[in-house]
Amino acid sequence: MKIRSTSIAVLAAVPLALAGCAAGPAPAPAPPPKAAAPSPEGVAWVGRMCGLVGGFSASQKQLPPVDKTNTATLKKTVIERIDSAVGSADGTIQGLKGLGPSPIAGADQVNEGFQQGFTQVRDLLQGAGDKAKQIDPTNEQRFQEGMTGVQQELQKGQQLNLQDKLERLDHNEELKTAAEQAPDCKQFFAQPQQQPPG
Repeated sequence: MKIRSTSIAVLAAVPLALAGCAAGPAPAPAPPPKAAAPSPEGVAWVGRMCGLVGGFSASQKQLPPVDKTNTATLKKTVIERIDSAVGSADGTIQGLKGLGPSPIAGADQVNEGFQQGFTQVRDLLQGAGDKAKQIDPTNEQRFQEGMTGVQQELQKGQQLNLQDKLERLDHNEELKTAAEQAPDCKQFFAQPQQQPPG
């Protein structure tokens, strides 16, 4: 079973403050795992980790809307949107830190990798938010230049790649099996391609 690379793309995209993001269709449930069963504690721990990572992605679809009525409302709502995303990223980091030691060998490194990734996301968002707060909404040209700078800052998020963190999960058999059993991890697995009847 392969990890879906697109499932983590929401993290890389961060919240594009000036662009709407359409949610894709929900993945179908994964087939039951065939590997040896990890401990229930291991499955629960991995499920909580997946829930925190997936919860950030879900929260990005509920960010406050951007109001383009005028430059002042646009600035205000862009800042609110970024601040909300910063709060979500920070909450994810704190949640991951609060998981405690994993019952599965090697899983702590995966958790630490996610913490580092979300710290990068949060810091990038904070940088974009700081730029947005300095924009002068009373001058049309300076406002446009400032918003372009904010967008460029947010687009750096597309270079953040957490795929390697997910692939670590795929390379640890016990961790992978636990993830396959944890409902909150289903969102990260690609479905095997169905062979057409011949």
